[in-house]
Amino acid sequence: MKISRTIFTGLLLLLFLPIHLAGQQWQDNIEWVSMERALELASDEEKLILIDVFAEWCPYCQRMQSEVYPDQQIEELIDLYFVPVRIDTESDRSEVYLGREFTQAEFARALRFQSVPTTFFMNSDGEVVGHQPGYLPEDVFAQLLEYVGSGAYEEISFDEFSNH
Repeated sequence: MKISRTIFTGLLLLLFLPIHLAGQQWQDNIEWVSMERALELASDEEKLILIDVFAEWCPYCQRMQSEVYPDQQIEELIDLYFVPVRIDTESDRSEVYLGREFTQAEFARALRFQSVPTTFFMNSDGEVVGHQPGYLPEDVFAQLLEYVGSGAYEEISFDEFSNH
């Protein structure tokens, strides 16, 4: 059976375009890494891990990805305090966490997320130190990043932190 070059090229595009687009959908300058790499970097750089748990169909996740994460202050705070990871609640893509392999969907369930988006914060040992469900505008998200990243969460409430 002979396949024309046009049909073959079209089939290749259908196969590889979603992969290409998946890597292009984020409009921020954040270097998102795998969970396994995040644990290594967090330990080496003495940072926390920020995990963005999302679903592609979620309008609030899309707003976080198009409005909040591309904000320069957000990018700078993430770079300063965190190693960032994105976990798609419906993805079969593999993630390795503490030597155990999960799909991203399985890992999201293991985190016990209740809704999307949810931002989880984890220490370099892989322990969740906190989480925040829902969409947050840039100014509030920046305060949250500063609160968790600076370690203030260990000493005072977020309300106390944001009112001083």
